[in-house]
Amino acid sequence: MTTVTNAATPSRSEAAGQDKTHPFVRFLRVWGTILVIAVVAIGFSIASPYFLTVSNVNNIIFSMFTCALLSIGLTYVVAAGSFDLSIGTTVTTASIVCALCIPVVGAPMAIVLALLVSMLIGFINGALVTWFRISGIVGTIGVMFLLEGLNQYLTGGYQVAVGYDETFFRWLGQGRYGMIAVKSILLFVFFAIAYVIANRLRTGHYINAVGDNPLAAYYSGIPVYRWVIVSFVLSAFFCGIAGVFLAATSSSAQPTGGAGYLLEAFAAVFLGATILGKGKPHVLGTLLGVFFLYMVSNGMTQFGIDSSARKLFNGFVLLVAVGANAFLNKEELHLKFI
Repeated sequence: MTTVTNAATPSRSEAAGQDKTHPFVRFLRVWGTILVIAVVAIGFSIASPYFLTVSNVNNIIFSMFTCALLSIGLTYVVAAGSFDLSIGTTVTTASIVCALCIPVVGAPMAIVLALLVSMLIGFINGALVTWFRISGIVGTIGVMFLLEGLNQYLTGGYQVAVGYDETFFRWLGQGRYGMIAVKSILLFVFFAIAYVIANRLRTGHYINAVGDNPLAAYYSGIPVYRWVIVSFVLSAFFCGIAGVFLAATSSSAQPTGGAGYLLEAFAAVFLGATILGKGKPHVLGTLLGVFFLYMVSNGMTQFGIDSSARKLFNGFVLLVAVGANAFLNKEELHLKFI
């Protein structure tokens, strides 16, 4: 069976050796989403004097920490051409493993064990998608259900508390330098690591090559299965970090702690793909996408708008941003429907 891919399909104008699109259209392709983010931020700052303050920006970054790490990890998987629907439960599993292991081996070793378990989950996901030829959606949904059952078994359905004597561990999630939270600083450290992996190392280039055209990558000598598995392991690694910090922030692990982040993560990745005219997922766009979603949520909260309206707005903005990007690139041939 022959698979047709079009991620690298040239547009008609490119095939003719020239780009006939209007300069304004080309400008919107690159800067349109960023302009929307800037306009919304300016609108909120004009409407509320408390919005554009150091304290409030720190609150936004602090609250988006977990979703940002999930989304950054998910970016690798989507860039490789697959999906990972187990990221939320992977976060939960990492937080539970960490909380359970702290009284036994101490916080540093518990963090290492939580990350190793997370990466093992990522490896299993990657193996299911490659060696066992299971759809990324189906395979990771199966893993998600398995992890949900495991999490319920490990916790008995109750939270796992972390002792208050674990000052270093609690400092990771709750510490501050003046007005700036430690998590807010570390988020940019983790982003820098993810950015280097995606853009400065061959890991990111090979993952993108596999996602663009796996058949061409295979005939170019790139071990496709290996880099798909690596993308899942990277995704799970960032989920593990998120799980550790989730437990550190609340000084406990909840049996369903990361379940609510899945849809936000996918929204951020696909919204971020429209930023800077990339047209495909990239970690900088994903981080900006997460910031936009949480910035809007924060602004609406300040004006007393309920959560249902915020969800409606997030869905509307996502559809408009992605739809506008597709419209601006409508001369490209569209053949992928799954």
